[in-house]
Amino acid sequence: MDSTRKIFWPIFFWKLERNILSNLTLRTFKRNYAVSTFKPHSKGKKLNEATEKLRNVGIMAHIDAGKTTTTERMLYYAGVIKFPGEVHHGDTVTDFLPLERERGITIQSAVVSFPWKEFSINLIDTPGHVDFTYEVERSLRAVDSAVAILDASAGVEAQTLTVWRQAMENKLPRLIYINKMDKAKASYQMCLESIIKRLHSIPVLLQLPVYNESMGGTGSSFVGIIDLVRMEKIIFDAPSKGVTYQRHCIRNDKDLMKKRCELVEQVSDFDSDLATKIIETESIGSVTNEDLQSAIKRITLNSQIVPVFLGSSFKNVGVQPLLDAVTTYLPHPCELPVRDKVVSSYNQELCAFAFKTLYDNHLGVLTFMRLFQGSLKTGSKIYNVSREKHEKVSKVYQPLADDLHEVQEMFPGQVAVVSGLKETYTGDTLTTSTSVASSARRKLAKVSNREDVKAVLTSVEIPEPVFFCSIEPASLLHQKLLDQALNILQREDPSLHVSVDPDTSQTVLSGMGELHLEIIHQRLTSEFKVDADLGKLSVAYKETTLEPVTKRITFERCLNNKNHIVTIELTLQYKEKPSEKVRHGLGKETQENLARLSEKHERCIQNGVQSSLRCGPKLGFPVINVEVSLNWFQTTKFTSDTIVEAAAASCVRQALQETPVVLLEPLVTLEIIVDAKYQTQVSDDLNRRRFQLEVMDQKHGNKILIGLAPLGELLGYATALRTLSSGLGTFSLQFSHYQKVVNPYDEDKIAKQVRGF
Repeated sequence: MDSTRKIFWPIFFWKLERNILSNLTLRTFKRNYAVSTFKPHSKGKKLNEATEKLRNVGIMAHIDAGKTTTTERMLYYAGVIKFPGEVHHGDTVTDFLPLERERGITIQSAVVSFPWKEFSINLIDTPGHVDFTYEVERSLRAVDSAVAILDASAGVEAQTLTVWRQAMENKLPRLIYINKMDKAKASYQMCLESIIKRLHSIPVLLQLPVYNESMGGTGSSFVGIIDLVRMEKIIFDAPSKGVTYQRHCIRNDKDLMKKRCELVEQVSDFDSDLATKIIETESIGSVTNEDLQSAIKRITLNSQIVPVFLGSSFKNVGVQPLLDAVTTYLPHPCELPVRDKVVSSYNQELCAFAFKTLYDNHLGVLTFMRLFQGSLKTGSKIYNVSREKHEKVSKVYQPLADDLHEVQEMFPGQVAVVSGLKETYTGDTLTTSTSVASSARRKLAKVSNREDVKAVLTSVEIPEPVFFCSIEPASLLHQKLLDQALNILQREDPSLHVSVDPDTSQTVLSGMGELHLEIIHQRLTSEFKVDADLGKLSVAYKETTLEPVTKRITFERCLNNKNHIVTIELTLQYKEKPSEKVRHGLGKETQENLARLSEKHERCIQNGVQSSLRCGPKLGFPVINVEVSLNWFQTTKFTSDTIVEAAAASCVRQALQETPVVLLEPLVTLEIIVDAKYQTQVSDDLNRRRFQLEVMDQKHGNKILIGLAPLGELLGYATALRTLSSGLGTFSLQFSHYQKVVNPYDEDKIAKQVRGF
């Protein structure tokens, strides 16, 4: 069996000394450190006033829906960049990595801050590709609301569902922006239907499209919008790139007034205050713009409805009204209930969440933080609650367009960029001191009636990798550089797993998809100048047990002329969400025996169990969904920690040999869009790939097939689909879950692929 196909011990990289890092050729963080004319909130300004004018917003969508283009236009109209960049030109602000500009996709989330009228907006442009879902998840932890962007010709797509679910789980109020209204097949009606059908949300359309009849009246003749709240027609000037636009009052248009009345009725169905006013005045016409806006905001914050807006960012139509909507309908940091009860336990002291890290060859590691409470000053000492480490802040920056603006202090609700932190990683909670953290922990313990609580914000769950491959440097001279570069990339991207095969000493990369690992490889080559080759891409299968098994062994080893004996009994049983720690068994005899168990030996047993579960007996894949209980432990005096670990590992391995172990394969939700005339051959091919059809739909003459398929059957599927559909088919996939391989034929097929024979 090819041992490089296993996922083995993780590498624990130690922090790098400056003289080692200086040998690396690192990318330049594409920001200009010149002082900006836009000033952050000053100390003299009342904090509550500044907070009320602040919006923290995430931009999310399926790939190619226009997130980055929309962000670029926002910066342009806000006056912080002179010319709007284009994704296809590779000159956008938020896609600053060379690979992002080369490929025209967003790989890393980018934070930009800019003024809009009297407001300040912190905006995070997130990736749209499924391989970078983790990047989206951690970014949404730092914002208070989100704007979902749809392609007007496609509606809700596969990744739209994923990011929408993430926003819902984070309890974020949302707006929807239907982009690309200039496309020939654009249909906002179809988009509204897909929002209802696929997102299970209630859309409230606040705008209608305006087309130039002399230019055809559809598609590319899209020139403006009708604002049903303010009853205005807004026409955007093409020569000025939409900077100038004309507003026309349309209150005399009976058809449009009817549309507004329908909008008021729809909103009043969800807002009792608005309904009461209509009943008391006995007139829908008595509802003012301010009444309607306030009602829409209330039901948006409660996530009862989703306001919908129209535009074409590439054609410079509709972006300014979208910015107005962000400041009008989305909340400031203090306008919603606290999402995490941990924040309240800090009693207005610093409580910050590190949602992103980035390495810059001038400033070192940059940590992006959302400040939920308290302030953060340049040069201050802070405490990492998650890792129980003290840190020193070198400098504090505010992200502004493509600049980092150095400031002395940042305040609650803001997004800060901090340099100088040595021990902080993505997902960590930070505060001012150990005493503050202890006080918060005691308060949480009292509220929850638990003593084992930790005063840390809910972190981002790192997803299980579904692909892995080996990576080898071109020569031994490059191995050290490779290790150093991977250390930096792991700190930036915790969804990248790095391990080492103990048999071959090969480095193994595990990630979220083919593109994810391909991007890592290209970044190693282009940014870190590390010459390395990737091995064959393999699917990350898992193993698990079916039946409980109990095993007692006596483990003997002679070291330094001393006999070391360990007697240990463990029980392994299937559990969907097992405890991360080895549990103590039940029974009086067991409890009496384990009462004498030292913390050191318990830690050794834990390490031994974990190491043995990393390599299952069937094909060498990790064993998951297994809970381990310790029933008995006895050892001779002065037995070394290594012997105790080895005994625990041996006990688990022998137990797994005595119980049925099955193979688990990753299933993905697959969505295929293909011309109707190619449906038959595409469906036949999918059947051979064990595809389980769940939904079949039709849109613009294309067939949409949605269902589950084993990931292992989809390697190279992009090429197959292009061939079957003459290049007219597209697909996207999203990890769903692991499932037992039932058919012995399929298991044998997988075993041959893994072993290579």
